[in-house]
Amino acid sequence: MNILAVDTSSSACVLGVRTSDQTWTDEAIVDRSHSKEVLPRIEALLQRAGVDKSSLNLIVYGQGPGSFTGLRIGVGVVQGLAYGLGIPVVGVSSLACLAQKQLRLGNGSHGLVALTARYTEVYFGAYEAQDGIMQLLGHEGVFEAAEIPTQTAAETWIGVGSGWNLAETLTAAAGIKVDHIFLEEYPEATDLLDLGEAGYNAGAAKTAPEALPEYLREQVAAKPT
Repeated sequence: MNILAVDTSSSACVLGVRTSDQTWTDEAIVDRSHSKEVLPRIEALLQRAGVDKSSLNLIVYGQGPGSFTGLRIGVGVVQGLAYGLGIPVVGVSSLACLAQKQLRLGNGSHGLVALTARYTEVYFGAYEAQDGIMQLLGHEGVFEAAEIPTQTAAETWIGVGSGWNLAETLTAAAGIKVDHIFLEEYPEATDLLDLGEAGYNAGAAKTAPEALPEYLREQVAAKPT
């Protein structure tokens, strides 16, 4: 299977190509230049990997949460490519991708990922490794740092992401102690591909029009009764 991975949820443009026996990556901080950078970088990476677009079988994309504009650009590119090629897509949480990176690096199998959202709010998710893949515990959401879900104190936890600037508040709310904090982190293509493949094998593939960003922000709004 030939897989393309695309993540523009942060200031990094994160791309990967995986074949049956090799992985190629292109990761660069582009700030607000995703719209100019992403397509030429995809073309260059495919050329480097010797993979023609027509031979792609799956596109994995970072669905967020993250930059509103970045997510719209990345998802738009993925929708267009997947629709034109007639291939499925798999969305991967940006929070899960950060947790998976730390698992791959051997830094911890239980991760609390918190990204700065607004004021004292964070995008938050708790993850636990199962068969080499970080699995979500509970649900992701936007929380006041002082109101994130309580976790199992017996586990050894790590903290990941920019939201850990509020470490004292987060650890008090979670009711745990973190052994290490990894503050400035970006998604990486290897983890995006690993999670995307796992999702595909678990039946999470969708059609191109179903590729949507996950902002999480709208979950804060009260829903009509």
